[in-house]
Amino acid sequence: MKNEFSLIWSFRNRIDVLIESIRGADKYCPKKVNFCLIDGASDENEIRKLREFCSSIQNRKIRICESDYRTSLWEAWNLGIMLTDSRWAMFSSSDVKFLGDAWLRNIVACVNHGGEYILVENHQVFCLDKKIIPKMGWFDENFVNGPHGDTDYFLRTGENNIRYMITGSEHTIKHGDTEEESILRGEGKLENRLPMDNLSNEEYFMQKWKSAWPGWKDYLHVADRPHPPVNISQCQRLVQETNPHPVWT
Repeated sequence: MKNEFSLIWSFRNRIDVLIESIRGADKYCPKKVNFCLIDGASDENEIRKLREFCSSIQNRKIRICESDYRTSLWEAWNLGIMLTDSRWAMFSSSDVKFLGDAWLRNIVACVNHGGEYILVENHQVFCLDKKIIPKMGWFDENFVNGPHGDTDYFLRTGENNIRYMITGSEHTIKHGDTEEESILRGEGKLENRLPMDNLSNEEYFMQKWKSAWPGWKDYLHVADRPHPPVNISQCQRLVQETNPHPVWT
């Protein structure tokens, strides 16, 4: 691995699930890949459990950033970018299970072929070159807890001619809600998970981007809802980025 990478998780409680993700990543990532864990107001006993686990991992640089309020996912990702000193920032959902190393080998292959923003199938695991930040800006912290901030950023890669690539995991990562979990998230009833029923993000997204996407308002109780546009050719910008710097700065 000729480039330097960090792997970033954001989380709130559900530490047993996160530990399983970290354990798998530690098994399959070279030791020079640093780990960064961004908290969103987890319970004190959960943080203690996480710190005890991380202290048992040998020869791995791990940074845990605690928070006393529930940060949004976009705040957490921005903070992770700032706290890691490697050029390449990889991100993982806290409940991803790493079952092999093909996902990482595929990211490295994409980087070596000029990729600047790389999705491993989707945003459950992805990677970006920090050198795109001056051109792209940061993740938009006007999105609150819930969906669409990642889609917004992906649209901006097309807008700014960032070289993005989508690669497979070769079945070495496992992630995804059950149908029951999808419905509960759609109703905002799944504790410590990002709610998928928050129309504030939907409304903000549709203020920024004009498209044929109908939105989710009429689909709140349907597990498989329509996805917002993901290609810049499918939409038109309505509002320019007004604050490209994260709150933490």
